[in-house]
Amino acid sequence: MFLDKKIEVYFQPIISIKEKKIFAFEALTRGFDKENNFISPLELLSEARKKRCLEEFDNYIREMAIKKFATYYEKDKNLLLFLNFESSVIDKNIKNNFDFTNLVKQLNIKESNIVLEIKEDTINSNSTLQEFCEYYKNLGYIIAIDDFGTGYSSFDRLAIVKPDIVKIDRTLIENINKNYINASILKSIVDISHKIGALTLAEGVETNDEILICMKNHIEVYQGFFFEKAVETITDEIKVNILEKINTIGSEYKQEVKNHIDKKNSILKKMKHLTKDIVHTISQEQTFHFEKVKEVMKVNTNIEAIYLIDFLSGNQINDTLIDSISKGFYQASKHNEDHSLKEYYYITKEAKTKEFLSQKYISKATGNMCRTYARVINLNEDKFILCFDILTN
Repeated sequence: MFLDKKIEVYFQPIISIKEKKIFAFEALTRGFDKENNFISPLELLSEARKKRCLEEFDNYIREMAIKKFATYYEKDKNLLLFLNFESSVIDKNIKNNFDFTNLVKQLNIKESNIVLEIKEDTINSNSTLQEFCEYYKNLGYIIAIDDFGTGYSSFDRLAIVKPDIVKIDRTLIENINKNYINASILKSIVDISHKIGALTLAEGVETNDEILICMKNHIEVYQGFFFEKAVETITDEIKVNILEKINTIGSEYKQEVKNHIDKKNSILKKMKHLTKDIVHTISQEQTFHFEKVKEVMKVNTNIEAIYLIDFLSGNQINDTLIDSISKGFYQASKHNEDHSLKEYYYITKEAKTKEFLSQKYISKATGNMCRTYARVINLNEDKFILCFDILTN
């Protein structure tokens, strides 16, 4: 087939940071000419297509990978092997093209330790894609969608594939600390993946910042040059280096979590101080005096809006007290508006501290960025939830 070339399979480690271990290997093709010069995988595949032996080449690489994996599997039965499938081969045939299943059985490897990677966006037929996934899932294999979030990959195909693992493409993760649009897309992919019971994997991670943001978004496993490139042999030295990197990034993440908690507590403390005078003024009265509250608001210009909610029903007691509306299509909430499904109502109601501080959001009253600080107060022996929309930078 490629007698003038040396074909090898390299393994790139896939890492579980929280479990502090190598979670899996991805098998990657490496080719070399007679002078031992590197030949790219794309070039090898292109040549296989030209020689009309792509299917044979695809199977050959897969079998090489499984045989190599068997030596690692003997030592660690929890390891997984990720195997790539050429989409054009899947499009042609479902079951009869692939004989790797016999080799897996011969080597006494559990099917559930083999992950079949597919690029769903390059497969033309939904029915073919679905049949392939269902067939191998029924045999016990794990299905992963590769390079999700790029090309023509789409959320609706997640329902067709029902993947066990979603590999998020490098293009979404690169410089994600500076790209807020990609950060939002990433969060959506992770959320929907978790809802369908799929593990998420960040591909191509290269920097601390990329990994830390992915960890904040609850991505479980990682693959990329930050930990290790694809190598011919996973040595003990490589394992030690990976563990050191895991410990380093783990310590940084724990510090980030601590900083986040400290920052939130600090913001909550500021909110309490900012609203102290208004809460005191209101709590001394038998009824809610709007004019007195307005006077205090004039002093505290960071407080954009105030509204009172009935503790039992969640309905607003008064029209929102607000200085001005910055954009025409925004509108402050009115008397008797239902807030029962708003976080600042039901979380405050159930919280032990009887208070709540929201994340930043765009105010529907003004279009400004704000947080809502809510707390339970008593007026004339009745309970209410007093809400403050407070401007943020």
